[in-house]
Amino acid sequence: MKNKIKYGIAFMIILLIGIISINIYQPNKEQTLKGKIEIIAYDDVYDYLVECADKFMELNDKTTVTVKKIYSSDEILQELNNKDNSRVTSIAQINRMDFDILGLKKSNYLEEQQNILNTYSKNFSTYRLQQTEYDDISVGIPFTSRPLALYIREDMLEEYGYNRDEMNTWDDVIRIGKDIFEKSNGNVRIINATGDDYEDLVSLLIMQYMGKENNKELVKNQVNNMMDQLKNNNILNLTEGGEFLGRISSINAVKEIVALDVKCQWTAENVPSITHGTNKFFSSEGDNFVVLNDIVENRKLVEKFITYVMTNNSEAIEYVAQGRFFSSYLYTYKNKDSEVQLNNFIGMSPMVVLSNIEEKTRPISNYEEYINIKKAILNK
Repeated sequence: MKNKIKYGIAFMIILLIGIISINIYQPNKEQTLKGKIEIIAYDDVYDYLVECADKFMELNDKTTVTVKKIYSSDEILQELNNKDNSRVTSIAQINRMDFDILGLKKSNYLEEQQNILNTYSKNFSTYRLQQTEYDDISVGIPFTSRPLALYIREDMLEEYGYNRDEMNTWDDVIRIGKDIFEKSNGNVRIINATGDDYEDLVSLLIMQYMGKENNKELVKNQVNNMMDQLKNNNILNLTEGGEFLGRISSINAVKEIVALDVKCQWTAENVPSITHGTNKFFSSEGDNFVVLNDIVENRKLVEKFITYVMTNNSEAIEYVAQGRFFSSYLYTYKNKDSEVQLNNFIGMSPMVVLSNIEEKTRPISNYEEYINIKKAILNK
C-alpha cells in the first residue's frame, strides 16, 4: 500500500513537471511572432533590407517580410492606394520633406513606434529625432542620415598651389576658386553644383543662415545672394561632366569617389563656415521608416523588424563602407571597420568624418521653417 502511494506521488510530480516544462519551453500562439509586412524602399538600401528580411524570416518562420524597390517618392502614394483592403502593413522609406510634399497622414502606429524611440533614442542624434517630428508628434523612426562634408581632391588642389587648410570659410572658397578658374583658363570651377550636390549646397546654406537669423524671407534672400555670388565668381560647376575639385555632399559622394578609375587623392572634411569660428557640423534630411497603414495584428512584427534592421551593425557597416547609405544608428560606427581606408581617399576615413558630423549636428531652431524655405528655393 505504501509503495502504491509512493508511486502515485512520484507519478503526480513527474506529470506536474512535464506540464510546467511544456508551458515554459513551448511558446503558445500568442507568443509566436507572426504577420505580414512590406518595406517600400529606394535602391540605396534595397539590398541591405532584402538581406535583413531573409535572415529575420529564418529566425521567425511565421512571418513574411517583402521588400519592394521604388525610384521616386510618388510611387509611395501609389503603393498606399493599392493597400486599402490589404492585411499587409506597408512601411515606407521617406524623408521629412517628401512626407510633407506628399501630404501623408500622421501614422496611427504610435505606441510601438514610441517604444523603439524610447529604447534607442540615445543612439540617434537629437537632430535626427527632430526630423521625424510632425506637429510635435513623431511620425517615423530614423533609418538613414545625410551628414554633409566638403570633399576635396587634394592632389588637384595642390597643383594650383593650395591646400585644404586654407578653405575654412566661404570667403576663402571664393578667393581660391576665382584664382583656380583663372589659372585653369576657365576649365575648373572649384565646387560642383549639379544633381544632388546642388540640393545639398542649398540645404547647407539654409541651415547656416538660419543659425544667424530667424526671419524666413531674410534667410531666403541671404541664401539666394550667396548662390548668386558663387555663380557670378565662377565657383560653381553647373554642367554635368564639367571639371571640378570639390563638392558638398554626403555618403553618396563616397560611393562615387571610391569607384573612380583615375588616379586621384580625395579627403572628406568639415564644410566651410559663413565666418570664422562658427558651426561646421550640418546634416541634410535623412530617411525614416514610416508606417503607411496600421494593421493591429502586425504591430509587434513591425516593431521587431525595424529594431532588427536598426541594430544590425555588422552587416550595416559593410554597406556604409561601400557608400550605399549612412545608418542613423550611431552605435554602428563604434565598429573598427568604420576606420578602414577607402580607395581614392587619403587622411582620415570618410566614415569617421561623417559619423563625427552626424553625432555633432545640432537641431535646427525651426525645422518646419527650414522645410518651407528649402521647398521655396528649390521650387518643390
